Amino acid sequence: MERNKLIIFDMDNTLIHSHLDFPLMKAETLRLLREAGHEPDETLPLTQTMNIIKYSGKLSSESETRIWRRVDEIECAGLENIDAEPGIEEVLELLSYSTHMVALTNTKEEAASACLCKLGLTKWLEYVMGRGGAPQLKPAPDGMLELLAHYPLLKAADALAVGDALIDIRAARGAGLRFVAYNRSRAEQWQTGDYKPDLQLKSWDESAAKQILALFGDGVTSHG
Repeated sequence: MERNKLIIFDMDNTLIHSHLDFPLMKAETLRLLREAGHEPDETLPLTQTMNIIKYSGKLSSESETRIWRRVDEIECAGLENIDAEPGIEEVLELLSYSTHMVALTNTKEEAASACLCKLGLTKWLEYVMGRGGAPQLKPAPDGMLELLAHYPLLKAADALAVGDALIDIRAARGAGLRFVAYNRSRAEQWQTGDYKPDLQLKSWDESAAKQILALFGDGVTSHG
Protein backbone atom coordinates (compact mmCIF):
# COMPACT_ATOMS: atom_id res chain seq x y z
CA MET A 1 0.00 0.00 0.00
CA GLU A 2 1.26 3.47 -0.88
CA ARG A 3 2.14 5.74 2.02
CA ASN A 4 0.27 8.92 1.25
CA LYS A 5 -0.19 10.43 4.70
CA LEU A 6 1.97 11.87 7.48
CA ILE A 7 1.52 11.70 11.25
CA ILE A 8 3.69 13.86 13.51
CA PHE A 9 3.80 12.38 17.01
CA ASP A 10 4.79 14.13 20.21
CA MET A 11 7.06 11.94 22.35
CA ASP A 12 6.54 12.34 26.12
CA ASN A 13 3.24 10.88 27.34
CA THR A 14 2.27 10.19 23.73
CA LEU A 15 4.74 7.62 22.40
CA ILE A 16 6.48 7.02 25.72
CA HIS A 17 5.62 7.43 29.38
CA SER A 18 8.30 9.54 31.07
CA HIS A 19 8.64 11.44 34.32
CA LEU A 20 9.82 14.89 33.27
CA ASP A 21 9.47 17.46 36.04
CA PHE A 22 8.28 20.44 34.03
CA PRO A 23 7.49 22.63 37.08
CA LEU A 24 11.07 22.17 38.35
CA MET A 25 12.44 22.85 34.87
CA LYS A 26 10.49 26.10 34.66
CA ALA A 27 11.43 27.17 38.19
CA GLU A 28 15.12 26.55 37.54
CA THR A 29 15.01 28.33 34.19
CA LEU A 30 13.39 31.40 35.77
CA ARG A 31 15.87 31.33 38.65
CA LEU A 32 18.88 31.25 36.34
CA LEU A 33 17.42 34.01 34.17
CA ARG A 34 17.05 36.22 37.25
CA GLU A 35 20.61 35.42 38.34
CA ALA A 36 21.70 36.58 34.88
CA GLY A 37 19.99 39.92 35.50
CA HIS A 38 16.78 39.36 33.55
CA GLU A 39 13.15 39.61 34.63
CA PRO A 40 11.36 36.77 32.78
CA ASP A 41 7.62 36.71 32.21
CA GLU A 42 6.45 33.99 34.62
CA THR A 43 3.10 33.70 32.84
CA LEU A 44 4.65 32.34 29.65
CA PRO A 45 4.82 28.58 29.08
CA LEU A 46 8.29 27.15 29.63
CA THR A 47 8.78 26.43 25.93
CA GLN A 48 8.08 30.02 24.94
CA THR A 49 10.62 31.17 27.51
CA MET A 50 13.08 28.69 25.98
CA ASN A 51 12.46 30.11 22.51
CA ILE A 52 13.14 33.60 23.87
CA ILE A 53 16.38 32.35 25.46
CA LYS A 54 17.47 30.80 22.19
CA TYR A 55 16.63 33.64 19.83
CA SER A 56 16.54 36.93 21.76
CA GLY A 57 20.29 37.46 21.74
CA LYS A 58 19.97 39.11 25.16
CA LEU A 59 21.72 36.40 27.17
CA SER A 60 25.46 35.95 27.43
CA SER A 61 26.71 32.65 26.05
CA GLU A 62 27.80 31.68 29.58
CA SER A 63 24.31 32.28 31.04
CA GLU A 64 22.63 30.46 28.16
CA THR A 65 24.96 27.48 28.61
CA ARG A 66 24.15 27.33 32.34
CA ILE A 67 20.41 27.30 31.64
CA TRP A 68 20.55 24.59 28.98
CA ARG A 69 22.86 22.48 31.15
CA ARG A 70 20.37 22.63 34.02
CA VAL A 71 17.46 21.84 31.70
CA ASP A 72 19.41 18.85 30.35
CA GLU A 73 20.06 17.58 33.91
CA ILE A 74 16.38 17.68 34.85
CA GLU A 75 15.43 16.11 31.54
CA CYS A 76 17.91 13.24 31.93
CA ALA A 77 16.55 12.47 35.39
CA GLY A 78 13.01 12.32 34.03
CA LEU A 79 14.02 9.98 31.22
CA GLU A 80 15.77 7.39 33.38
CA ASN A 81 12.76 5.14 33.88
CA ILE A 82 10.70 5.20 30.71
CA ASP A 83 8.25 2.82 29.11
CA ALA A 84 6.47 2.75 25.79
CA GLU A 85 2.87 3.89 26.08
CA PRO A 86 0.75 0.71 26.37
CA GLY A 87 -0.38 -0.51 22.94
CA ILE A 88 1.65 2.02 20.94
CA GLU A 89 3.61 -0.69 19.07
CA GLU A 90 0.39 -2.20 17.70
CA VAL A 91 -0.88 1.22 16.63
CA LEU A 92 2.38 2.18 14.91
CA GLU A 93 2.43 -1.16 13.10
CA LEU A 94 -1.14 -0.69 11.85
CA LEU A 95 -0.53 2.90 10.77
CA SER A 96 2.79 2.10 9.07
CA TYR A 97 1.19 0.42 6.06
CA SER A 98 -0.21 3.68 4.69
CA THR A 99 1.41 6.43 6.73
CA HIS A 100 4.77 8.12 7.12
CA MET A 101 5.42 8.69 10.81
CA VAL A 102 7.81 11.08 12.54
CA ALA A 103 8.35 12.42 16.06
CA LEU A 104 8.62 16.06 17.11
CA THR A 105 9.53 16.79 20.72
CA ASN A 106 10.87 19.65 22.80
CA THR A 107 13.21 17.16 24.48
CA LYS A 108 16.86 17.37 23.48
CA GLU A 109 17.17 15.62 20.13
CA GLU A 110 19.94 13.19 21.13
CA ALA A 111 18.11 12.16 24.29
CA ALA A 112 14.83 11.72 22.42
CA SER A 113 16.40 9.51 19.77
CA ALA A 114 18.11 7.41 22.44
CA CYS A 115 14.84 6.88 24.34
CA LEU A 116 12.85 5.92 21.27
CA CYS A 117 15.62 3.60 20.08
CA LYS A 118 15.87 1.95 23.52
CA LEU A 119 12.14 1.17 23.41
CA GLY A 120 12.29 -0.13 19.84
CA LEU A 121 10.03 2.57 18.40
CA THR A 122 12.43 4.12 15.90
CA LYS A 123 11.81 1.32 13.41
CA TRP A 124 8.48 2.99 12.63
CA LEU A 125 9.70 6.60 12.73
CA GLU A 126 11.37 8.16 9.71
CA TYR A 127 12.59 11.26 11.55
CA VAL A 128 13.04 12.26 15.18
CA MET A 129 13.28 16.03 15.60
CA GLY A 130 13.90 17.55 19.01
CA ARG A 131 15.45 20.49 20.78
CA GLY A 132 18.55 21.40 18.86
CA GLY A 133 17.05 20.17 15.59
CA ALA A 134 13.75 22.03 15.46
CA PRO A 135 14.01 25.69 14.35
CA GLN A 136 11.86 26.73 17.33
CA LEU A 137 10.23 24.69 20.06
CA LYS A 138 6.51 23.96 20.20
CA PRO A 139 4.10 25.81 20.43
CA ALA A 140 5.85 27.40 17.43
CA PRO A 141 4.83 25.51 14.26
CA ASP A 142 8.34 25.59 12.75
CA GLY A 143 9.22 21.97 13.50
CA MET A 144 5.99 20.64 12.04
CA LEU A 145 6.37 22.74 8.91
CA GLU A 146 9.95 21.54 8.46
CA LEU A 147 8.94 17.90 8.86
CA LEU A 148 6.10 18.33 6.37
CA ALA A 149 8.59 19.84 3.92
CA HIS A 150 10.46 16.51 3.95
CA TYR A 151 7.46 15.11 2.05
CA PRO A 152 7.00 17.45 -0.94
CA LEU A 153 4.21 15.32 -2.44
CA LEU A 154 2.09 15.76 0.70
CA LYS A 155 0.03 18.80 1.65
CA ALA A 156 -1.12 19.92 5.10
CA ALA A 157 -4.45 18.18 4.41
CA ASP A 158 -2.51 14.89 4.14
CA ALA A 159 -0.99 15.27 7.61
CA LEU A 160 -2.00 15.48 11.24
CA ALA A 161 -0.30 15.76 14.61
CA VAL A 162 -0.77 13.74 17.79
CA GLY A 163 0.08 15.01 21.27
CA ASP A 164 -0.94 15.35 24.88
CA ALA A 165 -0.62 19.09 25.57
CA LEU A 166 -1.88 22.49 24.52
CA ILE A 167 1.52 23.39 23.08
CA ASP A 168 1.12 20.46 20.66
CA ILE A 169 -2.25 21.59 19.34
CA ARG A 170 -1.09 25.19 19.04
CA ALA A 171 1.88 24.07 16.95
CA ALA A 172 -0.39 21.88 14.82
CA ARG A 173 -2.92 24.61 14.16
CA GLY A 174 -0.11 27.05 13.37
CA ALA A 175 1.07 24.59 10.72
CA GLY A 176 -2.47 24.13 9.38
CA LEU A 177 -2.75 20.52 10.60
CA ARG A 178 -5.53 18.53 12.22
CA PHE A 179 -4.83 17.35 15.75
CA VAL A 180 -5.43 14.20 17.78
CA ALA A 181 -5.25 14.51 21.57
CA TYR A 182 -3.92 11.50 23.49
CA ASN A 183 -4.27 11.59 27.27
CA ARG A 184 -3.87 8.36 29.22
CA SER A 185 -1.59 9.24 32.14
CA ARG A 186 -2.04 13.01 32.33
CA ALA A 187 -5.02 15.30 31.90
CA GLU A 188 -5.20 18.41 29.75
CA GLN A 189 -7.84 21.10 29.92
CA TRP A 190 -8.83 21.00 26.27
CA GLN A 191 -12.17 22.65 26.99
CA THR A 192 -10.40 25.76 28.30
CA GLY A 193 -7.89 26.00 25.48
CA ASP A 194 -7.99 28.17 22.40
CA TYR A 195 -8.36 25.13 20.13
CA LYS A 196 -10.31 21.88 20.24
CA PRO A 197 -8.83 18.54 19.07
CA ASP A 198 -10.33 16.79 16.05
CA LEU A 199 -10.19 13.53 18.00
CA GLN A 200 -9.54 12.61 21.64
CA LEU A 201 -8.06 9.25 22.68
CA LYS A 202 -7.30 7.72 26.08
CA SER A 203 -5.66 4.48 25.01
CA TRP A 204 -3.61 3.01 22.18
CA ASP A 205 -5.25 0.03 20.50
CA GLU A 206 -6.64 -1.04 17.12
CA SER A 207 -9.68 1.16 17.64
CA ALA A 208 -7.40 4.20 18.09
CA ALA A 209 -5.61 3.43 14.83
CA LYS A 210 -8.94 3.10 13.02
CA GLN A 211 -10.17 6.42 14.38
CA ILE A 212 -6.99 8.21 13.32
CA LEU A 213 -7.14 6.76 9.81
CA ALA A 214 -10.83 7.69 9.63
CA LEU A 215 -9.75 11.33 9.84
CA PHE A 216 -7.96 10.67 6.53
CA GLY A 217 -10.96 8.79 5.16
CA ASP A 218 -9.22 5.41 5.52
CA GLY A 219 -9.81 2.22 7.44
CA VAL A 220 -7.51 -0.41 8.89
CA THR A 221 -7.12 -3.74 7.18
CA SER A 222 -5.63 -6.83 8.74
CA HIS A 223 -2.01 -7.65 7.93
CA GLY A 224 -0.88 -11.13 8.84
